[in-house]
Amino acid sequence: MNKKIIFSLISLISGLALIFIFIMPFWSSINALKEEIIQRKLVITATEELLAKVQQLDQEYQSFEEQGQKVFFALPEEKDIPFLLVQFDTLAASNGLLLESISFGQIDRDEKGSEQGLDQSKKISSPFPNMSLNVKVSGSYGAFKGYLTSLENSVRSMDVHSIKFAIQKKGEEASILTSLGIFEFDLGVVVYYQ
Repeated sequence: MNKKIIFSLISLISGLALIFIFIMPFWSSINALKEEIIQRKLVITATEELLAKVQQLDQEYQSFEEQGQKVFFALPEEKDIPFLLVQFDTLAASNGLLLESISFGQIDRDEKGSEQGLDQSKKISSPFPNMSLNVKVSGSYGAFKGYLTSLENSVRSMDVHSIKFAIQKKGEEASILTSLGIFEFDLGVVVYYQ
């Protein structure tokens, strides 16, 4: 029986030694893999957050791109006179005015940065190249106010620097136009481009 006990003890010690030799390294590698899984899950979470941030930034970029297109329309690269003709005529017609004429004049910068143009008394300071226009429309005062509002809200960047109005007709026709509230308005407009 002594031999059996000794053999059992040796078997138990051998079994424990085998557990420590083979199973403990396996167990520690399992723990290392668990730690690596936790680290990879953290990396995946950080990557998902980063992707969400990239999508958010892409959406913000798209909105800024739309605003950039508005800037392009507000300050085109060239004078784009055909577009201006159509724009002034369309705005006049939509506000109940008759566009009588548009005359174009160039304002050039001299070496000192001051501008020389059609009207030396009107100095226009701008970091952008610009073009001077003289727009004549006729219609009622209310329609003219609407026209000015439309010009102000227009996509194209421009400034109205002078307004003159009068009744050009003489005699009986003038009294009829006055009684109807029809005037001729002369606008000095500066249009900007790049």
